[in-house]
Amino acid sequence: MKEKKDYVQLNTPGEGVFASMPNSEEALECYLSIAQAIAGPTDYELVLENFASTLRSLIPHDHLDIVLLHPSGTQICYEARMQTAWNHTESETKPTETSPIREVLLGQVPFILTKDAWTDPRFHFEGADNKPIFDANLHSRIVVPLRVQGEPIGSLAISSHQTNYYDNQMVVLAQGAADLVSAYLFALERGKEAKDSAVAESEAKGRERALRLGAMRLTQGMERERQRLGMDLHDQTLADLARIRRRMSRIECVSPVAMEELGQIQGELDRCLDEVREIVEDMKPGVLQLFGFTEAVDAHLQRCLKNLRRPMKMHVEDTTNGLADQLQGTVRTAMYRIVQEAVTNALKHAECGRIDVSITQSGDRVCVTVEDDGTGIDDTALKSHSGISNIKTRAELISARVHFERIAPDAGTRVLISVPLSAGKVQTGDT
Repeated sequence: MKEKKDYVQLNTPGEGVFASMPNSEEALECYLSIAQAIAGPTDYELVLENFASTLRSLIPHDHLDIVLLHPSGTQICYEARMQTAWNHTESETKPTETSPIREVLLGQVPFILTKDAWTDPRFHFEGADNKPIFDANLHSRIVVPLRVQGEPIGSLAISSHQTNYYDNQMVVLAQGAADLVSAYLFALERGKEAKDSAVAESEAKGRERALRLGAMRLTQGMERERQRLGMDLHDQTLADLARIRRRMSRIECVSPVAMEELGQIQGELDRCLDEVREIVEDMKPGVLQLFGFTEAVDAHLQRCLKNLRRPMKMHVEDTTNGLADQLQGTVRTAMYRIVQEAVTNALKHAECGRIDVSITQSGDRVCVTVEDDGTGIDDTALKSHSGISNIKTRAELISARVHFERIAPDAGTRVLISVPLSAGKVQTGDT
């Protein structure tokens, strides 16, 4: 049987603890011991064990828990003397609406004092998280709020295995202890949240860095494969076609019909040779490597003009003095591919008569705009068009932003691509 001390009846809980109690010196001594016990440690479990052990000399108990509220409508519970399913090790957070002490947590009542939590209807309602009350044999209970600057931040609950063990005097003592420890616990919680946030941010940055590096390596791999195919076409397919063309030029035909047929075949071969050369240049853009981004875009526009069978005007303007060439190599190539795709989409689908490409700077970003005077893009095309999907995928791989907009009804489409100058550059710590 635990020793139960005699206390004089006080006013309402929280009012004049020291002034109203004959044995206020004993309470004051306990509170000072609590302050000394919790000062310094930053570990919740250690703080709570020190608090519970010191408080036990003033309010005997078999179980003590601290509940701290989260803004999301959830709570976390820390326990001393015994562990139950309420403990944070079982579940990080739980909804406050299911808590058997929610009336205190929500500020609906100033405290809860019960002779027997097993039979008290306040602890038992549909969906209540009250199983630990029975599992841990918790009967007599005191629950008081923890407050900081008048706002509830959680609760202190003290429980005994015996029934009818606590009274109003002990509620006052419990509230005094809660008021003493609440600010310290609040500071610990904010510190814990700041630490967790810093760790999460660090991990997120690490994941982001790894994803960015992985995306860059994927882009590099795609470009290497594309260039390898270009080299194969140049060294094998183009060479074979050129050899066939030379052999055909040495064939002598007596029949005028055969000569005409041979001439037509040679013409087809010449066109095939030109197309393969363009494919090779697209796959392995020599102009980009030798002369830079703006010249490569201009060369691409000229090739498009050469193959068109309708009037078309194309123009490229660079107001940055070649800033795009300061981009990391893979990023610059990917930007060039995006421009190629945007121009191809305009030629295929926009029924346009003019395409303008402008290269500008916005802060630390290189911006490329591809604008046409065609029929304009619609929502269906944005969702389903494979060319647009390719542009978006390429942009994501190099951390670029891409935006499609209809200039005006039937007045054309504008594609805006921007990428930071630092994109693709390996940061310290990347591997």
